[in-house]
Amino acid sequence: MRVLSAAGTLALVAVATSSMLEAATVSRGSARRADRWERTRTEWAARLTGREGRKVTGAATAKPTADGTGTLVTVTLDGDTPGATRPWHVHTGSCRQSGGVVGGGRAYTPLAVDAKGQASGTATIPVPLADSASYYVNIHDAAAAMGVIVACGDLTKR
Repeated sequence: MRVLSAAGTLALVAVATSSMLEAATVSRGSARRADRWERTRTEWAARLTGREGRKVTGAATAKPTADGTGTLVTVTLDGDTPGATRPWHVHTGSCRQSGGVVGGGRAYTPLAVDAKGQASGTATIPVPLADSASYYVNIHDAAAAMGVIVACGDLTKR
């Protein structure tokens, strides 16, 4: 049997310890990613209704992106003014109690209403929607009239 020097023994112990720590870190990292995925698997839906006397209707859905780090939002409108361009956003809060835009305004391409009064669009926002918060979708009148809301709908968990 060969006897290892003290330095050799310490080197083996260091390598073994390093391997165990690396395995534990990878395991904890995977668990954290799994926990985050569990928190962000929720899908949301909203029925959009017209505001300010408008007869616009529509729907919105929100679901986590495949990697769980963002949210894919889809919006459809019907009964709107042909040719209109409508900015829209997901906000925190509710249609009755407004809050800030989620994911930054640049994530949302304005909706172009066609000749039939219909529009649809999608946005991928760079954040997941937290299960513990509330959200809504606002359809604004125009870039120059963001304070005028054409339609709104509270997102609810599905």
